[in-house]
Amino acid sequence: MLLDIIIFLFSSLKSLLTFRHPYIYNKLPHSAVATLEKNCKFYTKLNKKEQKLFRHRVVSFISHHDFKGNKGLQITQEMQLLIAGTAVKLSFGFKDYLFSLFDTILIYPSSYYSNFSHTKNKGETNPQYGVVVFSWEDFKAGIAIENDNLHLGLHEFTHALHFSFMHKDSHEGNTFLRDFNRLLSYMENPKVQKKLVSSGYIRKYAFSNQYEFLAVLVEHLFETPEKLKQEFPVIYKLVIRLLKIENRGKF
Repeated sequence: MLLDIIIFLFSSLKSLLTFRHPYIYNKLPHSAVATLEKNCKFYTKLNKKEQKLFRHRVVSFISHHDFKGNKGLQITQEMQLLIAGTAVKLSFGFKDYLFSLFDTILIYPSSYYSNFSHTKNKGETNPQYGVVVFSWEDFKAGIAIENDNLHLGLHEFTHALHFSFMHKDSHEGNTFLRDFNRLLSYMENPKVQKKLVSSGYIRKYAFSNQYEFLAVLVEHLFETPEKLKQEFPVIYKLVIRLLKIENRGKF
């Protein structure tokens, strides 16, 4: 009987960490909030209640992931906050926001040689080892320049979100994959493909495979949402539906 009570309490506490509106909110110190306000435009456009939830999720994300520096890099509070803030921004529309397949964030000072892919990279997402890797130099550049459609953090976390939902049988995961397939089905139209390529708006790397296509689209959605909406309104609607941020308009 006692064991059953303990298991129930543990499962209840665990649900508080992932439920969309928890009863107990984690708190950030004022200095950390200031960092979010300075570097995350998405956060500043939320209402007070949503900002409270956003801060709660940032704390949860940091506590659920092991941040490791490589090549002598020391992990700082700023690194944790900006990386967690980017992840939370991307997954804010979901209850399951912690990227369950990944438990390690590995950070290099700059671009690095990957032992996984045997290439020089700025970032990568490895579901086999549960690790998301960033070049800190390139991660910061993605945040600093807000309208060039190059955001390393959003790009890699889109992969992480995608892989997490692929490996987890849940309502949100199944809905995400269903909406992703709707996007792919729309892209089968030759006229849409031709317009995408000829516009020059979406960089060529997006057409490497379906995973890169989604990651690049997400970068465009958050960095130049109005242009994406104007040039490709159907794609815009499909992506915001995929991320569960319809009618929010906060990028």
